[in-house]
Amino acid sequence: AGQPIKSPRERAQLIIEAADRSLTERDPIGALHFLARAESLDPKYAPIYHAKALAYAYRKDYPSALREMKKSVGLDPENPYALNTYGKFLLDAGRLDEAEPLLKKAGDNPVFRESFKANTNLGILYYRRGDYDRANRRFQKSINDDPAHSCIAYYYQGHLAVRAKDLEKALSLYERATEKQCAAFADAHLAVAMMDERLGKNDDARKKYLEIRQNFPDSKAAETAMERLKKIP
Repeated sequence: AGQPIKSPRERAQLIIEAADRSLTERDPIGALHFLARAESLDPKYAPIYHAKALAYAYRKDYPSALREMKKSVGLDPENPYALNTYGKFLLDAGRLDEAEPLLKKAGDNPVFRESFKANTNLGILYYRRGDYDRANRRFQKSINDDPAHSCIAYYYQGHLAVRAKDLEKALSLYERATEKQCAAFADAHLAVAMMDERLGKNDDARKKYLEIRQNFPDSKAAETAMERLKKIP
């Protein structure tokens, strides 16, 4: 006998996978073509709209990304991946009051594998509000949930240590934000070099600025590193 006929949902799932591959290959328009097909098959399937939002965000069309995430969360309000994405997009749009409950719900979900992302985003939200104690608690929760991947949480804890005038602690937190899985985090490398400079460790700073130019050419971090390098005595 031939293959059993797939349901519309199964076919939509396969099409979403194809759209994800298109996006990985930097083809958001191809992804949106696939997702239009998926939507015609199964218009009430929330992951279609999450995938559409990511494709629009890739094209920097943030109003469309927000519209699609609103649909996704409306159809599946308990999904922590969607709650985190929607919360992050709202945070980036400066809509902090709308973002907060979504990120909190995702960050407090005990079985969400990427809770560290939601807690980091929530920490950034509190940091932007100037609520530094709550920000720090969320960054620490992120680190407790997934120490290997909490690069941004360490980085912001470094900022909090600078605010508290504990520069040695800030340096060690910025360094932690550049280690292992965080090695590609250019802004954290730049923060290490700038902290070395503030602490009078000019040789370390010089070496780090040169390393940033070499490892992250054409980045904003490399541009800043070269400007700072000129000013080191």
